[in-house]
Amino acid sequence: MNSQQHYILVGPVPPPVAGQSLAFQMLVEEFEQRNLPHQIVNLSGKKGSFNVSVGKRALQYFWILLDYVRKTSFGKKTVYITIAQSLQGFWRDFFMIWYAKCFGHSVVCHLHGGNYGHFFDHQPGWIRRLIRATLLKADHIYVLGERLRGMFDFEPRLGPKLDVVCNGLPFILPDTIGAKKLPSNPDEPVVILYLSNLIESKGYLHVLEAIDLLVKDGGPKVKCLFFGRFLSNVDDILVRSAEHGRELFEAFVKERGLEGIVEYNGTIQGEEKLKVLQQSHFFVLPTQYDNEGQPLSIIEAMAFGSVVISTDYRGIPEMVIDGDSGVLVPFAEPGAIADAIKELCGEPARYERMSLNAKKHFKANFTREAHLEKIVSLLEGTTGKRLNNRRYGRMTNV
Repeated sequence: MNSQQHYILVGPVPPPVAGQSLAFQMLVEEFEQRNLPHQIVNLSGKKGSFNVSVGKRALQYFWILLDYVRKTSFGKKTVYITIAQSLQGFWRDFFMIWYAKCFGHSVVCHLHGGNYGHFFDHQPGWIRRLIRATLLKADHIYVLGERLRGMFDFEPRLGPKLDVVCNGLPFILPDTIGAKKLPSNPDEPVVILYLSNLIESKGYLHVLEAIDLLVKDGGPKVKCLFFGRFLSNVDDILVRSAEHGRELFEAFVKERGLEGIVEYNGTIQGEEKLKVLQQSHFFVLPTQYDNEGQPLSIIEAMAFGSVVISTDYRGIPEMVIDGDSGVLVPFAEPGAIADAIKELCGEPARYERMSLNAKKHFKANFTREAHLEKIVSLLEGTTGKRLNNRRYGRMTNV
């Protein structure tokens, strides 16, 4: 790399912990390890939190933009921006992209999500024209999967600017991790894991219903672990607030007598998280969350050989190969979740094959090394021959 090439990395640094902040932190760590000249503009602000008032967030944006102006006003640089898919976030991106181009910088936009087309469609005409003009200023736009290119079909001229950069595992995987087997002892429970923010459209209430069905139907002995924050979202139907979501969760567990079978233990990180991923047999995320793109939590589960049960939504079918490395079920059908678990528990050899296939698919497409090598090479502007093979090229089904 040209030692004079300098980068401005714009994105959220944890806290709060979310897929986008973990991915951005991973990129920052790679730049530091490679000693690449860079500066960081932290979109999380000094005290990152999911629960920030409009006024406080506006003040945060003021200081963030001031920091951005200070770091981009001199010299020719490459500006990497994790763009938003909301109107509030667009105004921030609008300023950053146009300001960078005024100073002759190269601009790379990275979208960690799958809702941009929906966001665009719901804006008035004058804002849609402004979105088109702003994105056309970018030199490149990274999306998480082939299926997510269609988000930008509203502007055909964006097609040549799009590059696919799949997410990667945000931590180093221990070498001892192998494929999984179901418990041979019927008294040992099959462990089912939900590890994501508890948002209604991510399907955690449907997972609860599926567990209830398994218990009532006399299915395999199970234990279901929930980890994450209770959050509310604009696409909620039943849930009125984060607190209400937790109340619904706890009331369901109590009313259905699922104490001791269902556990909620808040957020989890570090060695405890690795231990839980290692112990679980199934990972369940039956999502239709509006901002979903390519969930990092699914990548984590595949890395540990868990069989994933999810939905045919956004970039997920490129991650979970239905019937081969996992199972795709319709959204809001807990019976389908329960049936998938019960069926695979009755076929332990098939479960083991799917666990092995999940690990193979992860290694071929979603390793930390593959993700970082591709994104840094693209940022360099010289992808090299090694990016033409299946590890760094198009998705490979194993």
